Amino acid sequence: MEMLNIDSLKAIIDDAQSIVLTVHVNPDGDAIGSMLGMYEALLQQGKNVQMVVDSPVPHKFSFLKYADRVQPPEALQSLEQPDILLVLDASTFERIGKVGELCKAPIYNIDHHISNTKFAAGLYLVPEFAATGEIVTHLCEQWHWPITPSMADALYLGIATDCGFFKFSNTTEHTLRMAALCVQCGARPQVVSEHVELTSMNRLDIMRKALANVEFPHDGRVGIIALDEELMALAGDDTDGYVDLVRNVEGVDVAVLLKAVGPKTTRVSLRSKATAVNPIAGHFGGGGHIRAAGCTIQLPLEAAKAELLKELP
Repeated sequence: MEMLNIDSLKAIIDDAQSIVLTVHVNPDGDAIGSMLGMYEALLQQGKNVQMVVDSPVPHKFSFLKYADRVQPPEALQSLEQPDILLVLDASTFERIGKVGELCKAPIYNIDHHISNTKFAAGLYLVPEFAATGEIVTHLCEQWHWPITPSMADALYLGIATDCGFFKFSNTTEHTLRMAALCVQCGARPQVVSEHVELTSMNRLDIMRKALANVEFPHDGRVGIIALDEELMALAGDDTDGYVDLVRNVEGVDVAVLLKAVGPKTTRVSLRSKATAVNPIAGHFGGGGHIRAAGCTIQLPLEAAKAELLKELP
């Protein structure tokens, strides 16, 4: 495994003619935004580029140009082997799902997660950046690659969604400068926000039911919102923002979203104002960032909650 700098990363991309891009399963705004931004940038550089992801693109991101070109892993069976597999915004090999099994090309990784497991042949890691979209915008600026308005929308989406639209503590001067560069290049903040924040009557009903069972243990320092199997069946993959419902409560430091994705499998999202939650997620085999992390616990929801509470301050 080689730690790449900006020059060695550029050399690898320059040498590759055919590139497959992928991101983590259940992609969020940063995964989709950084991938679509990089896709268009590489097309401009004359590369043969494909996007293959082991999850569908969430509907709310479908307004972005080229979102309809993202293919399922099965597409790899009919594609020629690429020169490289470029993985964006994924910190472990497991997070790219079937793409990792089906694509045998050398793997290179662009990421900002401090918990990155260094699974790729080469890693360009910038943990001080709020988003992989911030990294891709920075690369385009440094390499003098033009940022089109459609790229700008995608990269702005990546940056804004991963720093809570500039509300989270990972927002830096550089984050704001890269977002400003996107706007300068044609990004439309109001259009991005409208699509990301769009909700439905069904989602509001799920929120109402979930809020009825919110808990505030540890003297109110922890806020827990849980989606049982019944609510998960209604919600599907659309669970963005639920953890913020308790994160913003006065006195809460650590916000927890528990999702029963199976009878004995609970997916956990952790957000905090002060506590480092990456080690807590790491205890259960997960990871992420200092104040935003996640893991999967192979226990039913209530048992998973009990085990998690033992690790929370």
